[in-house]
Amino acid sequence: MPFYCEMKWLHITEFFVTLPNMKILFIPNWRVNRLSTDVPTIQAPDKQVLGEPYWFFKYFPEGTQVDIIDIGKENQFRKIEHKIKFYLVQPWKAFRARKRYDLVISHGAQSGLVYELLTSFVKRKPQHLMFDIGGLNGARVNHTEMPLIRWALRKAPHIIVHASRQLSLYAKHYPKLAPKATFIPFGNDVDYFTPKEVAMKKQILTFGKAKRDNDTLCKAFSGIADKKGYKLVVVGAGALKEKYPDGDIEFLDPMPLKDLVTLSRESAFIVVPLPEYLYSYGQMSFLQSMALGKALIVTETTSSADYISDTPGVERVQPYDVGDMKAALQRMMASDFATLQQRGLANREFVTSHFSERQMAERIVKFISTFLNFYPPPNSLTL
Repeated sequence: MPFYCEMKWLHITEFFVTLPNMKILFIPNWRVNRLSTDVPTIQAPDKQVLGEPYWFFKYFPEGTQVDIIDIGKENQFRKIEHKIKFYLVQPWKAFRARKRYDLVISHGAQSGLVYELLTSFVKRKPQHLMFDIGGLNGARVNHTEMPLIRWALRKAPHIIVHASRQLSLYAKHYPKLAPKATFIPFGNDVDYFTPKEVAMKKQILTFGKAKRDNDTLCKAFSGIADKKGYKLVVVGAGALKEKYPDGDIEFLDPMPLKDLVTLSRESAFIVVPLPEYLYSYGQMSFLQSMALGKALIVTETTSSADYISDTPGVERVQPYDVGDMKAALQRMMASDFATLQQRGLANREFVTSHFSERQMAERIVKFISTFLNFYPPPNSLTL
C-alpha cells in the first residue's frame, strides 16, 4: 500500500473531544447546489441538503458546524475569473467572514491562493487548510507565475494533496511549503456506488471529457484485428468521432450520473486513459468504477499510482503507450465474464477497505488534530 503519512490513523471520536461545535468555513472552487430534499443523482461534493451534513463532513464529530461559500452563479465577472484562472469574489467573501470561524478549508488553489494572500496582511486569523488538487498553477514551471505564488503563500498554509508524487512539486519549486504538505488519499462514496446484478454486454466503457487520453485508447482499440465481438463506448469525447469512424467505436454525449452508472454496470470492463500531469485528476472516475465492482484498465500516472499499484482487478498501462494499451485490452477481452466479474468484485473490496469517503474524513480529522494543533474553544479568535 502507498505511504500516506507518518501517523497512526485512530478512530475519529478520539479527536475533537475538546472542541464541540467547532466552526469550519469551506470554500470549494465549484458551485454547490442548495437542496431542500436530497437528489441522489447529484454527487455529494455538488450538493448541500437542508438539515444534513455536507459531503465528507458528515463523518466529522457531532457538533461540527460547516458553512460553505462557493463560487456562485455564472455571470460576467465570473468570465473574467475564468480567464485569469483565479476566483476573486468568493475568497473576498471568505476573508470578510473569517472572524466567525475556527478553521477555513479551501478546496482548490484558484480559491485558496487568493484567500491566503488576503489573510497574509492580518496578524491573527483562523488556521487555513488548503486542498491543492491542481498543482497550484497546473504544476506549470513558469518563472513569472511561480515567484508570485511563493509570495502569496509566504506564510505557508497547511496543504493536503491526493497524489503523493505531487509532493515532489513542492520539494523542488516551493521548498517552504514542502514541510506543510501531506498526502491523504481521496475517498469515494462506496454506499452510493455499489455493484448490481445486471446482464453484462461485450462493451468497453470509457468516460470523462477533461484530462483523458482517449486518442491512445481509440488508436489501440482500432488496431486490434480480432475484437471478439466487443465495441468501445466513449462518453464525452465527441471531437474524436471523425478521427475514428470505426463502426466498433460508439461516441456518446455526456449523460446524467444515473445513466452513466447503469452503462458502467452493464459494461464488461472500464478504461480510464489518463495523460500525465503532476497533480490530481480522474480519481473519482476510477474509484467510482472500482466501487461499482468493475474490472479496469487505468493509466499509471501521478494521479492514479497511489490507488492502483496493489489493486488485483486493475490492468496498469503506461502513459501514451498505444502498444501497452492494446495488449491490456486484448488481455481483458480474452477473459470470460466470470473472470472479469471476479476481478471487479476484488476492486470493490479493495476500494471499500482503503479509499472510502469515511476513511478520507478520518484521515483529514487526524491531520487537523496532529499538524494544525489548533483546538481552541469556539469563537475564541480575536482578529
